[in-house]
Amino acid sequence: MPRLHSRRTLISAGLLGWAASCSGGGGSDSGGTVPPTPPSNVLLIVADDVGVDMLGAYGVHPNFPPTPHIDALIAQGVLFERCYTSPTCSPTRAAILTGRYSFRTGLGQPIQEWLPEHALQLDEVTVPEMLHASSQGAITSTAIGKWHLGSAAVGDIDHPNLQGFDWFEGTFGNLYFGQTYYDHSKITNGVRESTFVYSTTEQVDDALERIEAMPEPWFLYLAFNAAHQPFHAPPPALHTYTLAGNPDDTPYEHYSAAIQAIDTEVGRLLNSIDSEVLSHTTVIFIGDNGSPNQAVIPPSVPGLSKGSLYEGGVRVPLVVAGPKVTAHGERCSALINSVDLFPTIANLMGVDMRAGIGDNRPIDGVAFDAYLTDPAHSSLRAWAIAEKFSPNGFGPYASQGWMIRDERWKVIRRTGQPDFFFDMDGLAFEGVNLAAGALTPEQQAAYDRLSAQLAAVLAGP
Repeated sequence: MPRLHSRRTLISAGLLGWAASCSGGGGSDSGGTVPPTPPSNVLLIVADDVGVDMLGAYGVHPNFPPTPHIDALIAQGVLFERCYTSPTCSPTRAAILTGRYSFRTGLGQPIQEWLPEHALQLDEVTVPEMLHASSQGAITSTAIGKWHLGSAAVGDIDHPNLQGFDWFEGTFGNLYFGQTYYDHSKITNGVRESTFVYSTTEQVDDALERIEAMPEPWFLYLAFNAAHQPFHAPPPALHTYTLAGNPDDTPYEHYSAAIQAIDTEVGRLLNSIDSEVLSHTTVIFIGDNGSPNQAVIPPSVPGLSKGSLYEGGVRVPLVVAGPKVTAHGERCSALINSVDLFPTIANLMGVDMRAGIGDNRPIDGVAFDAYLTDPAHSSLRAWAIAEKFSPNGFGPYASQGWMIRDERWKVIRRTGQPDFFFDMDGLAFEGVNLAAGALTPEQQAAYDRLSAQLAAVLAGP
């Protein structure tokens, strides 16, 4: 029988619990001026197809859905203004869970999980595997929601557990082939069954059950299917939109309602966690890529959103709140890559990342927990990159593309096409393509520097 839920507001109990528990910390880069806090539980929430244009706090779009609970999280956390991911979902999820760029994992586009194609290889070391090994088994892990990292040839529906999660409950990939948010196939530790509970609600239910069941410290990865297609009308109690007709005829309204439904359920999740547990839990909220082209409205641009290497495809929301955060309600303009979550989670949970990995494989992530106490901390990475290529695997490729940017300048490079080069100073979206004309000495130096950096990354170990 489906569970019944009422709408709740994220009141101050949990957030005040965070504030009261903050006694410092922020990782090894804090300079030793603040005593470290004990290891934290980590709740990592991934919203599907939600770019910065869909959160009002970013100020890049005049129209956005109400997200009061995420706004409350921002008020008690740090909002990262320039976080970059791959332009599509599977590559970003692999980057988050391995700390490695796409060319290392062989994932450059979404996996067609029902086919025997390349997927995240089982010899990759994931966050739960790293945490388990580095803590001698003391850290428990759960994945809830959309997986989209395995395939019929690599792990099949056991893939999440084979990749180190003690418990997996969710969908193997997207809701395709007639599946809907109200009627789809759900996997629980390798067992498939049908479910008829609205996906976003059920995933929060499942997360709450696991938080109750897991001994601390724990790592919980909650990856919503929403707001990815199929566009749909969420339960009316979860949103304030007036929706009617075919969702594909009014995709922006239905997509926005799905985002508001995420926000409502995130509020219920945080408000339902025992206040003592929440007081030593770090919450990370991130989007996996930009907003979908079918649903964006101006000034966002269809074709320059999800799937593209433009800002609309690769710049995503990132918010961190919890006991390790003392810079409440502040913004950080430093560059962040999705691979940076891997070492940051290790620091938040008080483990030695290298001991957990067990070998010398390259980890591309740079821990950013120092920003949680000092958002103006000197930059920890000088540039951010994003990649896309097809097909998945290690080549040869039919197409490849890269984005690399520093704090001001940005290059987009695609095989068989001329480069694009932008001055991003003060801009939320790309402006004039400077590469179409003669470059000034300053521009040429920036272009050459970024080109050399990209080449060095791709040629590196």
